[in-house]
Amino acid sequence: MASANRPDEIQKVAAQLTAPAGTNTVVSHDCKGKHMKFRSTTMIAMPALAVLVLLLAQPALARPKSVGGMIDSAVTEFVQSRDSVTLPATGTVEVAFSPKGGCTAATVRFVEEARQSIRIAAYGLTSNPIGKALVEAKKRGVDVRVVADREHNGRRDKPNSVVNFLAASGIPVRIDSAVRIQHNKVVIVDGQSVQNGSFNFTAAAQTSNAENIIIHRGFPELARTFTDNWNHLWNESTDYQPTY
Repeated sequence: MASANRPDEIQKVAAQLTAPAGTNTVVSHDCKGKHMKFRSTTMIAMPALAVLVLLLAQPALARPKSVGGMIDSAVTEFVQSRDSVTLPATGTVEVAFSPKGGCTAATVRFVEEARQSIRIAAYGLTSNPIGKALVEAKKRGVDVRVVADREHNGRRDKPNSVVNFLAASGIPVRIDSAVRIQHNKVVIVDGQSVQNGSFNFTAAAQTSNAENIIIHRGFPELARTFTDNWNHLWNESTDYQPTY
């Protein structure tokens, strides 16, 4: 039906399906001539239902060649349509600034704390101290994975880049070419703590630029939110192969 193809109808259903937890919600919507009704008092599974509604409601999403393509398109649209997330804060916060304010040293210490996993999304990644800390983390058994920007890190004419060093050291690295710029600067440690801010993982950011970092320790809900986004970046990226 025509009403099922209108963006305002789709967004209305998605908004209803992602109402706050505990809301008693009834969603009633016509989709391809079929009347669908959902009722929920626990909203944990509702994002998945919202993705299904987007799949069914938009014929354009039925055109990709594979089911995987259909799901990826629906998930991308749903993620991009979501509002911001507010979480009750826990744990501690460390801050640092640059130039010459300790951002690199704080990042290295944060990486050294990892015992299980490190997930990084990087725009600039040319800092030798941070690169070495990541390789040392892998050597002690930490699962390290990196998503990097294509222009800043993924060019094959830069064989001596830190990204190349990480990949050659056995750390899985992917280059995100699905977006114009992969501009996140995020480190997630052990699924419990998160570093973010404007600080690129570069020498210039440490010595020349006005930058900042915030390290949130002991905040698993925040780490989970950032990990969900990191997984999205990882899945849309392609493997980087080292040149040596």
